[in-house]
This record gives sequence, structure tokens and C-alpha cells, in this order.
Amino acid sequence: MEEHLKQIEMMLSQRKVPKASSNANRPNFPIGYRRFIFGITRARFSGKVGLSNHSKKYPALYELVNEFGKKYIPIEFNSIHINHNVICPKHKDSKNVTESAIISCGQYTGCKLMIENVEHDTYHKIVVFDGSKNEHWNTDDLVGDRYSLIFYKTDLT
Repeated sequence: MEEHLKQIEMMLSQRKVPKASSNANRPNFPIGYRRFIFGITRARFSGKVGLSNHSKKYPALYELVNEFGKKYIPIEFNSIHINHNVICPKHKDSKNVTESAIISCGQYTGCKLMIENVEHDTYHKIVVFDGSKNEHWNTDDLVGDRYSLIFYKTDLT
């Protein structure tokens, strides 16, 4: 698993993770937070369901991350959210169905995952929880460069 994560981290570090153009879908998040989605998504304006633009734009990275998920992630997923140096405020994932799994990589300290006031270390460790039911956030002490991979099944209805 360590080698697979190192490959993912290397490939992510070679790309500039885009800034969110707004925080309309996540009003508590800071404007311009860095993230993208691999896998199946629903287009924001048209409502069309399909493979995300980033999955098409970076097929080698998408394949590597998806292979990692199939090999190590113990839940069913159809989407993968990638965050770069995002300190998430308290929230629930209203569009997710079933459990989510998160793992982080990079050269960083801090930014622990809090789930219902319980601290979890996601550095090279998979944490499974129900993000639609459990309020979760990150501690505000990130130092360094952190990538989070969140595997989940989204409600596409």
C-alpha cells in the first residue's frame, strides 16, 4: 500500500489541483479550496450523470487511484474526491450513500480528521465512516503538503 500511495502522491504533486470556483455547493468551505473528483458525477447545471472531466483529463492518475481503491478500500464506491491542503470545516455529506473511506498522503503534519469529536489520523491509514450521518472536519493545524483521497458512493438520483 505504501508504494501505491507514493506513486499517487508523486503524480498528484506534478499537477496543480484546481481551485473550486465557488463554494455554492459547500457554503462553509473556504472559497478557492483545491479539489477535484474522479469517477461518476452529476454535472452541476445540466444534471447529466457520467465520468468526471478530471477522470477524462488525467486517465493515468484516475486509473492509479481507482486501482488503489479497488485493492485497499473496503467499501463500494463510484466517486473519489481529491483534496489538496484543504482544512474542512464541520459538515455532513448529504449526497453520499453508505459509508465513505478516507486516506491521506503527502509531507505534512496536523490536519487530523475529527468525526463526532473523535480524532483520527488518516496519514497512510484508511478510516471508514458514514459522512452523511456523522459530522466531520479537520483540525486547523496543517503544516506541509497534504492530499486526501475520499472514496464514496454518491446518490445520483
